Amino acid sequence: MFAIGLVFIFVAGISFLGFAINALFDKIKITSVLPLILIGLLIGPVLNLVNTGSGSVISQLNPYITAIAVAFVLFEVGMNMRIKALGKLIIASSTFVILTQLIIGFAVGIFMYYVMGWSLIASFIFSFAISGPSAITAPTLARSIKAPENLRMFISYEGVFSDILELVVPLVLLSIFFSSGVQVTSSIGPVIFTELMGAASIGVVSALFWLYILNRFYESSKNYSWMLTIAMVIATYGVSVQLGLNTAIAVFIFGIVFANVGLVNMPKEGEKATFVQKYFSISEYVEHTREYQREIVFFVSTFFFVYLGMLFNILNISSVVIIATVATTAIIILSRVIAMPILKKVFSKDPETQNIEKKIAYFNIARGLSPAIIAIYVLTAGIYIQGFTDAIFMVILLTNIIFTVGVFVYYKPMQETAIPEK
Repeated sequence: MFAIGLVFIFVAGISFLGFAINALFDKIKITSVLPLILIGLLIGPVLNLVNTGSGSVISQLNPYITAIAVAFVLFEVGMNMRIKALGKLIIASSTFVILTQLIIGFAVGIFMYYVMGWSLIASFIFSFAISGPSAITAPTLARSIKAPENLRMFISYEGVFSDILELVVPLVLLSIFFSSGVQVTSSIGPVIFTELMGAASIGVVSALFWLYILNRFYESSKNYSWMLTIAMVIATYGVSVQLGLNTAIAVFIFGIVFANVGLVNMPKEGEKATFVQKYFSISEYVEHTREYQREIVFFVSTFFFVYLGMLFNILNISSVVIIATVATTAIIILSRVIAMPILKKVFSKDPETQNIEKKIAYFNIARGLSPAIIAIYVLTAGIYIQGFTDAIFMVILLTNIIFTVGVFVYYKPMQETAIPEK
């Protein structure tokens, strides 16, 4: 076991390392997920600098680290869901995301059912967990490329929307798994209704209550709005746990309501305030919370990816898992090829520019935090599915490698020639 001083040094070191890697990789235009995972692999299973085996402190921290990651990341994802900003792109973008995730979800799920020998629900938990690009890697790509605003907005939206589905669908399937085992029975309907509607209701009520409190005590909470809001997020998570509801959905809905309702601007002088403006508008506090939340999510995601690498022993991964990973990645790329015509309105009309934009969209396949959370969540829930976590880890690793190669081959040379914005 680590001495307490070494634990603090280790956590601080990971934070500084994450900052350095993000700064470096922002310069050379590739995601930092891959090096963070590799660092975790070196620290844990490869060099054995940290004991990550069964019964170790690292393995015992699984439930707590997973809970923190779910709460903070999904609150951040919810706050960034600004539906109005997407405008005319939302239909095409949402259709593309849903179609690709359905193709991947069912194709990979059936493939895993026959190749890996998992139950049908376990196979679909895996397939939907890896069905979309990461909300961490996608914004990095959107910042890096010189492309029209429409494409950058789509890439960011795809990452956020995908992360939502990658967490919500597997978590609902896990609820079905616990409620009715591997049998799909008539109880699925009530389970889904309870999971979605109950958790969503908790999220809405908690967010509106908290917006009202901050609005009523505007001056008193001015210097503590972020810390108090985080406390409310944690409380919402805790209440959901106690009620047996889906914690991820509750926190995510809290974030959506908090940002979209709280950011309603106050009326101009002479105008009458609406009900929402009068009782729930706290736009200054929402922006303040968003800024601080970005920093805490940076720390959580940085530590989580290193932690993820520490948990997996890549040296013991079977050949079947490797084959399944390659097949899964091929299906992921194929799904984007099939669905690409949907993005016709997103791409530029100029054929040369459109060709570049399609390449950018094709290579945006890097998986990240959401499937990693599902992998750890399954472990902490005491569910043993042979090769499950190894397969998720390998998909994250392989898709990030392909994404990185794509950046070097296609995107970096494009920095020489800017694509004109419309």
